[in-house]
Amino acid sequence: MPLNGVSPAFLIGAGRSGTTLLYKILSSHRAIGYLGNYQSRFPSQPWTGLLHRVPNIFPSLKRKFWFDDEGGAYFNEKRRLVNSLVPTPAEAEPVYTSSGVRLNSETNFVPTDYVATRLAHTFEVVRRTSGARVLLSKRTANNRRLTVISAIFPEARYIHLVRDGRSVAHSLLKVGWWNDHVLYWSGLTPRQMVEQGVNPLDLAARNWSEEMGSLEQGICMIDARHILEVRYEALLANPRTELTRMLTFLGVSEIEDGEFWRIVDSLGLKVRSESWETAWSDADRERVTLLQAPTLRRWGFAMGSAQ
Repeated sequence: MPLNGVSPAFLIGAGRSGTTLLYKILSSHRAIGYLGNYQSRFPSQPWTGLLHRVPNIFPSLKRKFWFDDEGGAYFNEKRRLVNSLVPTPAEAEPVYTSSGVRLNSETNFVPTDYVATRLAHTFEVVRRTSGARVLLSKRTANNRRLTVISAIFPEARYIHLVRDGRSVAHSLLKVGWWNDHVLYWSGLTPRQMVEQGVNPLDLAARNWSEEMGSLEQGICMIDARHILEVRYEALLANPRTELTRMLTFLGVSEIEDGEFWRIVDSLGLKVRSESWETAWSDADRERVTLLQAPTLRRWGFAMGSAQ
């Protein structure tokens, strides 16, 4: 698996850790394929990967339609129709569900041969028709189904993007989908839980810890040689160094792509002051740090006064 094809790669990481940004950056390289908006709309038609050749022919489309003017990759509002016509990397959950991979697969869920074959076939057709050497998929739900993914793709590679949980919590509270997003670990939305009296900051803080816990459980089942850990903070500080490391891991570093690096340089990636440090009160900073303390320590993040 995949069927006489190339094993895919997966970008994993807690939501709001910068995975969308990194997914679009890596997918900007002409040798890296992706699941996109057309596969989301037509999951049973993987030949739509042919359309991905258009942005490779006209790479300026990637910078114009995949990123905003400031270099951000996440769009918090509905985009114009013309934007949606350009092939764009997407989480493409319909590709998984149409193949029989459940959104929240139970820990004992074992994919049947039919499920494995169908998903592997879809991935390989998208990769081949798009002209890519490797297919990269980013789907937040995969954080909780790594055992399923690894069973289908035993030779797959994983890039794990890790970001300080306090930055993640602060970011979660700012995105439009958060309040009505069903939390897999509670079965309720943040809005419902806040109505029950739960502090919204506590929810955002706990969500990162829960996601990191799910990731840890899945990662321990995967050969360490197949996983590359990347720190979001390091990516911003040294984008060319970190991206070269990732391209090498994905096996495409020898393929020259000047347009890729021009896009990267245009994004203006750099270390910025963490918003949570100034936006939160001392009490809020202490509160979130204490809530996330065990996970922050395991992943080597500075604890500050809450240590």
